[in-house]
Amino acid sequence: MTVMPNPADPAAFPGVAPRPAPAPAPAPAAGKKGKKGKAAAEDGEQPKKKKKTKLIVILVVVLALVGFKEKGKFIKPHYSAAHPAPLGQVYPLPTTSPFTVSTADGHMVQTNIALQLTTAANTKKLATEEPAIENAVIEVLGSDTYQQLLNPAGRVQAQHAILAKVQKILGTVDGGQQVTAVLFTGTFVLQ
Repeated sequence: MTVMPNPADPAAFPGVAPRPAPAPAPAPAAGKKGKKGKAAAEDGEQPKKKKKTKLIVILVVVLALVGFKEKGKFIKPHYSAAHPAPLGQVYPLPTTSPFTVSTADGHMVQTNIALQLTTAANTKKLATEEPAIENAVIEVLGSDTYQQLLNPAGRVQAQHAILAKVQKILGTVDGGQQVTAVLFTGTFVLQ
């Protein structure tokens, strides 16, 4: 049986010079880092970890901006007395001709009426409730007298009474009133 010499033992191989140990890798110069640090950034390369972090931050910012812009389409605002709905269009009543109503004392009043809607107003419901609204207008103007409607304060009082009835008929949308004012438009004739 033959025994093999140990390759790490220099005495096992006479005449062969031992191989020197490998030299240690040179340390990076002061102020410079390996491939993952500033030296890599100076070479135009960024580590994958920094690229991923930067990409995630950019995506979060873009998604936040898009979400902020589009939130109005998905989240409805809620209105209250402290935060009323902004004014919208003016809706004329009736759509065919002016109102002609007999007052409580036998005189006649003829006028056009329009409703100041809010942006939250449901115009489809308004169109279906138009006969009830017209009836409310006739009730209020028919219960007033010639002298009451002749006085500007009396007309304002009639507008407020009509507004209260219209708001009761239409109700609220998203916590806010659909109608904010009743307007006498065109003419207001008393006979």
